[in-house]
Amino acid sequence: MPSPLPRPDRQRPPAGSGHPFGEQGEAEDPLVAMAPDMERALGALRDFTRRDILLRFYTDRKPRSVEDVARAAGVHRSVAFDHLERLVALGYLEVQRRGGLPGRPAKIYRLNAGPVQISHPMRRYDILAEALARAFSAEPNGRQAMHAAGRTLGSRLARPYVTSPAATLEPLVEMGGVYEIGRAGEIVCTNCLFYEVCRREPSVCEFHAGAIEGLSGRSVERPSIRSLGFHGPSGCAYQPED
Repeated sequence: MPSPLPRPDRQRPPAGSGHPFGEQGEAEDPLVAMAPDMERALGALRDFTRRDILLRFYTDRKPRSVEDVARAAGVHRSVAFDHLERLVALGYLEVQRRGGLPGRPAKIYRLNAGPVQISHPMRRYDILAEALARAFSAEPNGRQAMHAAGRTLGSRLARPYVTSPAATLEPLVEMGGVYEIGRAGEIVCTNCLFYEVCRREPSVCEFHAGAIEGLSGRSVERPSIRSLGFHGPSGCAYQPED
């Protein structure tokens, strides 16, 4: 008999954000620390319909009702509901209530997870990135050095004859990042390449800001892309400065 699902209203950390250290900072057995994310990913992707529903959330991160999901997936409402609740239990989606309508407020589902990754043996480059970010931060002028390192990477990736802000970000998009340009020129990253790291070591956002700066070809006299911090469940934001 399959084990019962966790209650959907129970607090569960976002999938894909497993931490390799215990509460006191001591290292855990890597297999114990990494197994939950692997199990969650397999649980989310094993069923074809559930996989289709989850991938639609990653492709377009807008919130959806059960009816929206059922219509897009071509399944009955009850089937869509079961899959959505399973994805909530696994930590990939979160639930909000939409008021303003007669009767009980409708459930609205939104993405609440980092990237789905399955690799065996596990590849946890985020652990290395976190260690490097911590080492930089501990040094005098470490954040400036991290920003400069990101700018060097961005300059190396930058493409010639590109003028629009969206086009300059294309090299990071090809790596898996998702970016939007706001009305005030702010750069909102809705799928951060460093998501797993920045929630544990926010200083890595300086590297990300530097990479965006290098891609844009901005002056190296002083930092011209400022990190605004977290934005949404798996993103961050940056502000170009003159």
